[in-house]
Amino acid sequence: MLELITRLVRDFGSRDAEARADLRLVSQIPGVIPVEALEARKTARIAGVVTALTQSCSADSPRLDITVSDGTGQARAQFLGRREISGIRPGALIVLEGRFCGSDGELLARNPVYELVQTREDTED
Repeated sequence: MLELITRLVRDFGSRDAEARADLRLVSQIPGVIPVEALEARKTARIAGVVTALTQSCSADSPRLDITVSDGTGQARAQFLGRREISGIRPGALIVLEGRFCGSDGELLARNPVYELVQTREDTED
C-alpha cells in the first residue's frame, strides 16, 4: 500500500492509466467514500490528494483553503483561523472528515478533522 501511495503522489495529474487507477485505490482507506458520493449537509470521510492550496491575505481573518481530488471528483476544505498547517501542501495525501455543504457549486467542509497519510518519500525527507 505504501508503494501505491508513493506512486500516487509522484504521478498525480499524469494521464497514465496506472496513475488514474492508483488514485481510485485511495478509496480503500478504511471508512472513506468517493468524492462523487458526497451528499450535501451530511458528515462524510474522504481521502485524496491536495491539488490546490490558497492562503488568505487578511490579517483579521486568516484562512487556509485546499482542494482535494480522489479521481472521482473534488471537494474543498477551509481551515478558519489558520494560514498554514504543517504537512498540508499540494501533492499531500489527506483524509478529511466533516460536514460537506454546497458552496459556489462545490462541496465544502469548514474546519474538518484531517489526517495526513505519510508516504515513504515523506519519511525520507
